Amino acid sequence: MKAPPGSRTGSGRHLTPKGHHTRAALMDGARHVFNEQGYYRASISEISRHCGVSQGTFYQYFKNKEQLLIELHDEIVDRFWERADGLDLEGADFESRLRRVVGLLYDHTRENLYFHRILGEFELIDQVTIAYFASLARYYRRFFRGEAALGNVRPLDANLIAYGLLGVVYFNLLDWGEGAETYDPARLLDLTATMLLRGIGGPAAWKRPADLSQSSRPDRAEEPALPEAGLTQGQRTRQALFQAAERVFGRHGFNRANVSEITREAGVAQGTFYVHFRSKQDLMEGYVRYLSRELRRSLSRATKGHGDRRTQEQEGMVAFFRFLEAHRRIYRVVGQSETIGPGLGMWYYHRLSRGYVAGFGPGLARGEVQDLPAVFLARSLMGLNHMIGVKWLVWDSSPHAHIPRPLVGEAVSWVLEGLAP
Repeated sequence: MKAPPGSRTGSGRHLTPKGHHTRAALMDGARHVFNEQGYYRASISEISRHCGVSQGTFYQYFKNKEQLLIELHDEIVDRFWERADGLDLEGADFESRLRRVVGLLYDHTRENLYFHRILGEFELIDQVTIAYFASLARYYRRFFRGEAALGNVRPLDANLIAYGLLGVVYFNLLDWGEGAETYDPARLLDLTATMLLRGIGGPAAWKRPADLSQSSRPDRAEEPALPEAGLTQGQRTRQALFQAAERVFGRHGFNRANVSEITREAGVAQGTFYVHFRSKQDLMEGYVRYLSRELRRSLSRATKGHGDRRTQEQEGMVAFFRFLEAHRRIYRVVGQSETIGPGLGMWYYHRLSRGYVAGFGPGLARGEVQDLPAVFLARSLMGLNHMIGVKWLVWDSSPHAHIPRPLVGEAVSWVLEGLAP
Protein backbone atom coordinates (compact mmCIF):
# COMPACT_ATOMS: atom_id res chain seq x y z
CA MET A 1 0.00 0.00 0.00
CA LYS A 2 1.30 3.45 -0.89
CA ALA A 3 2.30 5.59 2.08
CA PRO A 4 0.23 8.76 2.55
CA PRO A 5 1.88 12.10 1.70
CA GLY A 6 4.22 13.32 4.43
CA SER A 7 4.42 9.90 6.14
CA ARG A 8 8.14 9.55 5.41
CA THR A 9 11.14 11.72 6.24
CA GLY A 10 13.72 12.98 3.77
CA SER A 11 15.71 9.83 4.50
CA GLY A 12 12.73 7.62 3.72
CA ARG A 13 11.91 6.32 7.21
CA HIS A 14 8.32 6.29 8.50
CA LEU A 15 7.16 9.01 10.88
CA THR A 16 5.81 8.69 14.38
CA PRO A 17 2.92 10.95 15.49
CA LYS A 18 5.52 13.27 17.06
CA GLY A 19 7.46 13.21 13.79
CA HIS A 20 4.33 14.20 11.86
CA HIS A 21 3.92 17.15 14.23
CA THR A 22 7.54 18.27 13.78
CA ARG A 23 7.36 17.92 10.01
CA ALA A 24 4.14 19.97 9.86
CA ALA A 25 5.77 22.63 12.07
CA LEU A 26 8.71 22.86 9.65
CA MET A 27 6.31 23.31 6.73
CA ASP A 28 4.52 26.09 8.62
CA GLY A 29 7.85 27.68 9.49
CA ALA A 30 8.89 27.61 5.86
CA ARG A 31 5.67 29.36 4.85
CA HIS A 32 6.37 32.12 7.35
CA VAL A 33 10.04 32.60 6.43
CA PHE A 34 9.37 32.39 2.68
CA ASN A 35 6.63 34.99 3.10
CA GLU A 36 9.00 37.34 4.94
CA GLN A 37 12.14 36.87 2.86
CA GLY A 38 11.32 35.04 -0.35
CA TYR A 39 12.74 31.65 -1.24
CA TYR A 40 16.31 32.51 -2.13
CA ARG A 41 17.10 34.58 0.95
CA ALA A 42 15.44 32.18 3.35
CA SER A 43 17.88 29.81 5.04
CA ILE A 44 17.40 26.40 6.58
CA SER A 45 18.80 27.77 9.85
CA GLU A 46 16.12 30.50 9.93
CA ILE A 47 13.35 28.01 9.21
CA SER A 48 14.68 25.74 11.96
CA ARG A 49 15.01 28.64 14.44
CA HIS A 50 11.46 29.75 13.72
CA CYS A 51 10.26 26.26 14.64
CA GLY A 52 12.54 25.95 17.68
CA VAL A 53 14.44 22.94 16.33
CA SER A 54 18.03 22.33 15.25
CA GLN A 55 19.25 22.20 11.65
CA GLY A 56 20.00 18.54 12.25
CA THR A 57 16.32 18.00 12.97
CA PHE A 58 15.41 19.73 9.70
CA TYR A 59 17.53 17.26 7.74
CA GLN A 60 15.76 14.35 9.39
CA TYR A 61 12.62 15.43 7.53
CA PHE A 62 13.81 17.17 4.35
CA LYS A 63 16.84 16.63 2.14
CA ASN A 64 17.10 20.32 1.29
CA LYS A 65 15.15 23.54 0.85
CA GLU A 66 14.15 22.54 -2.68
CA GLN A 67 12.31 19.46 -1.43
CA LEU A 68 10.43 21.62 1.05
CA LEU A 69 9.39 24.07 -1.67
CA ILE A 70 8.19 21.29 -3.97
CA GLU A 71 6.15 19.72 -1.17
CA LEU A 72 4.57 23.09 -0.41
CA HIS A 73 3.72 23.37 -4.11
CA ASP A 74 2.13 19.91 -4.16
CA GLU A 75 0.15 20.61 -0.99
CA ILE A 76 -1.20 23.91 -2.38
CA VAL A 77 -2.15 22.38 -5.74
CA ASP A 78 -3.81 19.36 -4.09
CA ARG A 79 -5.87 21.67 -1.89
CA PHE A 80 -7.00 23.66 -4.94
CA TRP A 81 -8.14 20.50 -6.75
CA GLU A 82 -9.96 19.19 -3.68
CA ARG A 83 -11.95 22.41 -3.56
CA ALA A 84 -12.49 22.45 -7.31
CA ASP A 85 -13.79 18.89 -7.33
CA GLY A 86 -16.08 19.76 -4.43
CA LEU A 87 -17.70 22.76 -6.14
CA ASP A 88 -21.43 22.28 -6.54
CA LEU A 89 -22.06 23.28 -10.16
CA GLU A 90 -24.80 20.77 -10.91
CA GLY A 91 -28.11 22.45 -11.72
CA ALA A 92 -26.72 25.99 -11.47
CA ASP A 93 -27.16 28.43 -14.34
CA PHE A 94 -24.15 29.59 -16.34
CA GLU A 95 -23.52 32.87 -14.53
CA SER A 96 -23.71 31.11 -11.17
CA ARG A 97 -21.23 28.49 -12.36
CA LEU A 98 -18.91 31.22 -13.62
CA ARG A 99 -19.05 33.10 -10.33
CA ARG A 100 -18.32 29.94 -8.35
CA VAL A 101 -15.24 28.96 -10.35
CA VAL A 102 -13.89 32.53 -10.37
CA GLY A 103 -14.63 32.81 -6.64
CA LEU A 104 -12.67 29.61 -6.09
CA LEU A 105 -9.63 31.17 -7.77
CA TYR A 106 -9.89 34.35 -5.70
CA ASP A 107 -10.12 32.36 -2.45
CA HIS A 108 -7.22 30.11 -3.41
CA THR A 109 -4.98 33.01 -4.46
CA ARG A 110 -5.75 35.06 -1.33
CA GLU A 111 -4.70 32.16 0.87
CA ASN A 112 -1.47 31.55 -1.05
CA LEU A 113 -0.21 35.01 -1.98
CA TYR A 114 3.10 34.31 -0.25
CA PHE A 115 3.67 31.37 -2.61
CA HIS A 116 2.86 33.45 -5.68
CA ARG A 117 5.41 36.06 -4.62
CA ILE A 118 8.31 33.59 -4.49
CA LEU A 119 7.52 31.66 -7.66
CA GLY A 120 9.78 33.51 -10.08
CA GLU A 121 13.00 33.97 -8.15
CA PHE A 122 15.45 31.85 -10.15
CA GLU A 123 15.96 28.89 -12.51
CA LEU A 124 14.81 26.15 -10.15
CA ILE A 125 11.61 27.93 -9.35
CA ASP A 126 10.86 28.57 -13.01
CA GLN A 127 9.96 24.88 -13.32
CA VAL A 128 7.88 24.96 -10.13
CA THR A 129 6.15 28.12 -11.37
CA ILE A 130 5.26 26.62 -14.73
CA ALA A 131 3.91 23.44 -13.11
CA TYR A 132 1.86 25.42 -10.58
CA PHE A 133 0.09 27.65 -13.07
CA ALA A 134 -0.33 24.80 -15.56
CA SER A 135 -2.23 22.80 -12.94
CA LEU A 136 -4.62 25.66 -12.19
CA ALA A 137 -5.00 26.54 -15.87
CA ARG A 138 -6.00 22.95 -16.64
CA TYR A 139 -9.13 23.33 -14.50
CA TYR A 140 -10.18 26.63 -16.09
CA ARG A 141 -9.35 25.44 -19.59
CA ARG A 142 -11.69 22.52 -19.08
CA PHE A 143 -14.40 24.78 -17.64
CA PHE A 144 -14.38 27.29 -20.52
CA ARG A 145 -14.23 24.58 -23.18
CA GLY A 146 -17.30 22.99 -21.64
CA GLU A 147 -19.17 26.30 -21.53
CA ALA A 148 -18.20 27.06 -25.14
CA ALA A 149 -19.62 23.67 -26.18
CA LEU A 150 -22.89 24.66 -24.49
CA GLY A 151 -22.92 28.01 -26.32
CA ASN A 152 -22.49 30.07 -23.15
CA VAL A 153 -19.18 31.68 -24.17
CA ARG A 154 -17.51 32.38 -27.47
CA PRO A 155 -15.16 29.61 -28.65
CA LEU A 156 -11.97 31.55 -28.01
CA ASP A 157 -8.74 29.76 -27.11
CA ALA A 158 -9.48 28.20 -23.70
CA ASN A 159 -5.82 28.23 -22.68
CA LEU A 160 -5.66 31.96 -23.37
CA ILE A 161 -8.73 32.55 -21.20
CA ALA A 162 -7.41 30.34 -18.40
CA TYR A 163 -4.03 32.05 -18.13
CA GLY A 164 -5.51 35.52 -18.62
CA LEU A 165 -7.94 34.88 -15.76
CA LEU A 166 -5.09 33.76 -13.49
CA GLY A 167 -3.40 37.10 -14.13
CA VAL A 168 -6.58 39.15 -13.58
CA VAL A 169 -7.15 37.56 -10.18
CA TYR A 170 -3.55 37.81 -9.02
CA PHE A 171 -3.12 41.49 -9.89
CA ASN A 172 -6.39 42.39 -8.18
CA LEU A 173 -5.12 40.74 -4.98
CA LEU A 174 -1.66 42.31 -4.91
CA ASP A 175 -0.94 44.64 -2.00
CA TRP A 176 -1.09 48.00 -3.79
CA GLY A 177 -0.11 49.91 -0.66
CA GLU A 178 -1.66 52.11 1.95
CA GLY A 179 -4.51 54.25 0.65
CA ALA A 180 -4.93 52.23 -2.55
CA GLU A 181 -8.44 51.60 -3.82
CA THR A 182 -9.74 48.21 -2.65
CA TYR A 183 -12.92 46.18 -3.15
CA ASP A 184 -14.58 43.71 -0.83
CA PRO A 185 -14.58 40.09 -2.10
CA ALA A 186 -18.21 40.13 -3.27
CA ARG A 187 -17.75 43.38 -5.21
CA LEU A 188 -14.50 42.15 -6.74
CA LEU A 189 -16.20 38.96 -7.89
CA ASP A 190 -19.06 40.97 -9.46
CA LEU A 191 -16.64 43.24 -11.31
CA THR A 192 -14.56 40.34 -12.59
CA ALA A 193 -17.53 38.34 -13.84
CA THR A 194 -18.87 41.44 -15.62
CA MET A 195 -15.56 42.20 -17.31
CA LEU A 196 -15.03 38.57 -18.37
CA LEU A 197 -18.41 38.41 -20.08
CA ARG A 198 -18.82 41.94 -21.44
CA GLY A 199 -15.25 43.08 -21.96
CA ILE A 200 -14.23 46.68 -21.40
CA GLY A 201 -15.77 48.17 -24.56
CA GLY A 202 -18.52 50.71 -23.92
CA PRO A 203 -21.71 51.52 -25.87
CA ALA A 204 -20.33 54.44 -27.92
CA ALA A 205 -20.06 53.88 -31.68
CA TRP A 206 -16.69 52.49 -32.77
CA LYS A 207 -15.27 51.60 -36.13
CA ARG A 208 -14.12 48.13 -35.20
CA PRO A 209 -10.97 46.95 -37.05
CA ALA A 210 -11.58 43.96 -39.30
CA ASP A 211 -8.68 42.11 -37.63
CA LEU A 212 -8.12 42.94 -33.99
CA SER A 213 -4.61 41.47 -34.10
CA GLN A 214 -3.56 44.00 -36.75
CA SER A 215 -1.64 47.06 -35.74
CA SER A 216 -0.09 50.01 -37.48
CA ARG A 217 3.27 48.94 -36.03
CA PRO A 218 5.75 46.45 -37.54
CA ASP A 219 4.80 42.77 -37.24
CA ARG A 220 7.92 41.46 -35.51
CA ALA A 221 9.41 42.55 -32.23
CA GLU A 222 12.25 44.98 -32.57
CA GLU A 223 14.72 46.06 -29.93
CA PRO A 224 13.84 49.70 -29.24
CA ALA A 225 16.37 52.09 -30.68
CA LEU A 226 18.27 53.70 -27.84
CA PRO A 227 19.09 57.39 -28.15
CA GLU A 228 22.87 57.81 -28.50
CA ALA A 229 23.05 61.39 -29.73
CA GLY A 230 23.31 63.88 -26.90
CA LEU A 231 24.27 61.33 -24.25
CA THR A 232 27.35 61.91 -22.15
CA GLN A 233 29.99 59.19 -21.85
CA GLY A 234 28.71 58.42 -18.37
CA GLN A 235 25.13 58.05 -19.60
CA ARG A 236 26.25 55.71 -22.39
CA THR A 237 28.16 53.60 -19.86
CA ARG A 238 25.11 53.32 -17.59
CA GLN A 239 22.99 52.36 -20.58
CA ALA A 240 25.50 49.67 -21.58
CA LEU A 241 25.47 48.31 -18.03
CA PHE A 242 21.65 48.21 -18.01
CA GLN A 243 21.58 46.29 -21.28
CA ALA A 244 24.25 43.89 -20.04
CA ALA A 245 22.35 43.44 -16.77
CA GLU A 246 19.21 42.46 -18.67
CA ARG A 247 21.10 39.72 -20.52
CA VAL A 248 23.01 38.42 -17.48
CA PHE A 249 20.04 38.58 -15.09
CA GLY A 250 18.00 36.87 -17.79
CA ARG A 251 20.47 34.00 -18.07
CA HIS A 252 21.15 33.44 -14.38
CA GLY A 253 18.58 35.32 -12.34
CA PHE A 254 19.61 38.12 -9.96
CA ASN A 255 21.01 35.97 -7.19
CA ARG A 256 23.35 33.94 -9.39
CA ALA A 257 24.49 36.83 -11.58
CA ASN A 258 27.78 38.51 -10.67
CA VAL A 259 29.18 41.96 -11.30
CA SER A 260 32.24 40.69 -13.19
CA GLU A 261 30.09 38.98 -15.82
CA ILE A 262 27.93 42.09 -16.22
CA THR A 263 30.97 44.32 -16.75
CA ARG A 264 32.48 41.87 -19.26
CA GLU A 265 29.18 41.84 -21.15
CA ALA A 266 29.07 45.65 -21.11
CA GLY A 267 32.72 45.99 -22.14
CA VAL A 268 33.71 48.11 -19.14
CA ALA A 269 36.12 47.65 -16.23
CA GLN A 270 34.84 46.46 -12.87
CA GLY A 271 36.07 49.68 -11.28
CA THR A 272 33.92 51.64 -13.73
CA PHE A 273 30.86 49.73 -12.50
CA TYR A 274 31.32 51.12 -8.99
CA VAL A 275 31.55 54.66 -10.31
CA HIS A 276 27.90 54.30 -11.37
CA PHE A 277 26.41 51.79 -8.90
CA ARG A 278 27.10 50.99 -5.26
CA SER A 279 26.25 47.31 -5.63
CA LYS A 280 24.48 44.71 -7.73
CA GLN A 281 21.27 45.59 -5.87
CA ASP A 282 21.70 49.26 -6.77
CA LEU A 283 22.09 48.21 -10.42
CA MET A 284 18.91 46.11 -10.19
CA GLU A 285 16.94 49.06 -8.83
CA GLY A 286 18.23 51.33 -11.58
CA TYR A 287 17.54 48.67 -14.20
CA VAL A 288 13.90 48.22 -13.16
CA ARG A 289 13.35 51.98 -13.40
CA TYR A 290 15.10 52.08 -16.78
CA LEU A 291 12.95 49.23 -18.08
CA SER A 292 9.78 50.87 -16.78
CA ARG A 293 10.64 54.06 -18.65
CA GLU A 294 11.37 52.18 -21.88
CA LEU A 295 8.08 50.24 -21.70
CA ARG A 296 6.03 53.35 -21.01
CA ARG A 297 7.69 55.09 -23.96
CA SER A 298 6.84 52.16 -26.23
CA LEU A 299 3.20 52.18 -25.12
CA SER A 300 2.96 55.95 -25.55
CA ARG A 301 4.33 55.75 -29.10
CA ALA A 302 1.90 52.95 -29.97
CA THR A 303 -1.24 54.70 -28.71
CA LYS A 304 -0.42 58.27 -29.78
CA GLY A 305 -2.80 59.64 -32.38
CA HIS A 306 -5.62 57.17 -31.64
CA GLY A 307 -8.61 58.97 -30.17
CA ASP A 308 -10.84 56.07 -29.16
CA ARG A 309 -9.85 54.27 -25.95
CA ARG A 310 -10.71 50.89 -27.49
CA THR A 311 -8.28 51.46 -30.35
CA GLN A 312 -5.68 52.63 -27.85
CA GLU A 313 -6.17 49.42 -25.88
CA GLN A 314 -5.74 47.31 -28.99
CA GLU A 315 -2.57 49.15 -30.02
CA GLY A 316 -1.26 49.08 -26.46
CA MET A 317 -1.72 45.33 -26.10
CA VAL A 318 0.05 44.61 -29.38
CA ALA A 319 2.89 46.99 -28.42
CA PHE A 320 3.23 45.42 -24.98
CA PHE A 321 3.59 41.91 -26.38
CA ARG A 322 6.17 43.14 -28.90
CA PHE A 323 8.14 44.89 -26.17
CA LEU A 324 8.06 41.77 -24.03
CA GLU A 325 9.18 39.72 -27.02
CA ALA A 326 12.23 41.98 -27.28
CA HIS A 327 12.81 41.87 -23.49
CA ARG A 328 11.70 38.33 -22.71
CA ARG A 329 13.17 38.22 -19.21
CA ILE A 330 11.50 41.44 -18.09
CA TYR A 331 9.00 39.87 -15.70
CA ARG A 332 11.45 37.39 -14.31
CA VAL A 333 13.63 40.29 -13.25
CA VAL A 334 10.71 42.40 -12.02
CA GLY A 335 9.41 39.43 -10.02
CA GLN A 336 12.80 38.99 -8.37
CA SER A 337 13.11 42.69 -7.63
CA GLU A 338 10.40 42.51 -4.97
CA THR A 339 12.57 40.25 -2.80
CA ILE A 340 15.69 42.35 -3.43
CA GLY A 341 14.54 45.94 -2.91
CA PRO A 342 11.49 46.50 -0.69
CA GLY A 343 8.63 47.82 -2.80
CA LEU A 344 10.65 47.90 -6.03
CA GLY A 345 8.45 45.46 -7.93
CA MET A 346 5.31 47.24 -6.81
CA TRP A 347 6.86 50.60 -7.78
CA TYR A 348 7.14 49.21 -11.31
CA TYR A 349 3.49 48.12 -11.38
CA HIS A 350 2.32 51.38 -9.79
CA ARG A 351 3.95 53.43 -12.54
CA LEU A 352 2.18 51.41 -15.22
CA SER A 353 -1.09 51.48 -13.32
CA ARG A 354 -1.11 55.27 -12.97
CA GLY A 355 -0.88 55.72 -16.73
CA TYR A 356 -3.58 53.12 -17.29
CA VAL A 357 -6.00 54.72 -14.82
CA ALA A 358 -5.46 58.21 -16.27
CA GLY A 359 -6.04 56.87 -19.78
CA PHE A 360 -9.40 55.35 -18.87
CA GLY A 361 -10.92 58.62 -17.62
CA PRO A 362 -11.74 60.23 -21.00
CA GLY A 363 -12.82 56.87 -22.45
CA LEU A 364 -15.27 56.32 -19.59
CA ALA A 365 -16.67 59.84 -20.03
CA ARG A 366 -17.22 59.28 -23.77
CA GLY A 367 -18.84 55.85 -23.34
CA GLU A 368 -15.94 54.06 -25.04
CA VAL A 369 -15.31 51.97 -21.93
CA GLN A 370 -17.71 50.00 -19.73
CA ASP A 371 -18.82 51.75 -16.56
CA LEU A 372 -16.39 49.87 -14.32
CA PRO A 373 -13.88 51.37 -11.86
CA ALA A 374 -10.78 52.57 -13.70
CA VAL A 375 -8.48 51.15 -11.01
CA PHE A 376 -10.08 47.72 -11.32
CA LEU A 377 -9.78 47.85 -15.11
CA ALA A 378 -6.12 48.87 -14.93
CA ARG A 379 -5.15 46.08 -12.53
CA SER A 380 -7.16 43.49 -14.43
CA LEU A 381 -5.70 44.31 -17.84
CA MET A 382 -2.17 44.55 -16.49
CA GLY A 383 -2.60 41.10 -14.96
CA LEU A 384 -4.15 39.60 -18.07
CA ASN A 385 -1.41 40.93 -20.36
CA HIS A 386 1.29 39.99 -17.87
CA MET A 387 0.19 36.38 -17.62
CA ILE A 388 -0.31 35.91 -21.37
CA GLY A 389 3.12 37.40 -22.02
CA VAL A 390 4.80 35.22 -19.41
CA LYS A 391 3.08 32.06 -20.61
CA TRP A 392 3.86 32.45 -24.33
CA LEU A 393 7.11 34.43 -24.24
CA VAL A 394 9.04 34.12 -20.98
CA TRP A 395 8.38 30.44 -20.29
CA ASP A 396 9.00 29.40 -23.89
CA SER A 397 12.66 28.39 -24.15
CA SER A 398 12.74 28.78 -27.94
CA PRO A 399 14.97 31.67 -29.10
CA HIS A 400 12.17 32.65 -31.50
CA ALA A 401 9.28 32.57 -29.03
CA HIS A 402 6.37 34.80 -30.02
CA ILE A 403 2.63 35.03 -29.54
CA PRO A 404 0.89 33.95 -32.77
CA ARG A 405 -1.04 36.77 -34.40
CA PRO A 406 -4.41 34.92 -34.22
CA LEU A 407 -3.91 34.48 -30.47
CA VAL A 408 -3.19 38.19 -30.06
CA GLY A 409 -6.40 38.86 -31.98
CA GLU A 410 -8.39 36.64 -29.63
CA ALA A 411 -6.85 38.33 -26.58
CA VAL A 412 -7.77 41.78 -27.89
CA SER A 413 -11.26 40.59 -28.84
CA TRP A 414 -11.81 39.12 -25.38
CA VAL A 415 -10.66 42.32 -23.66
CA LEU A 416 -12.77 44.62 -25.81
CA GLU A 417 -15.86 42.49 -26.44
CA GLY A 418 -15.96 39.90 -23.66
CA LEU A 419 -16.69 36.19 -23.72
CA ALA A 420 -20.46 36.39 -24.05
CA PRO A 421 -21.67 35.11 -27.47
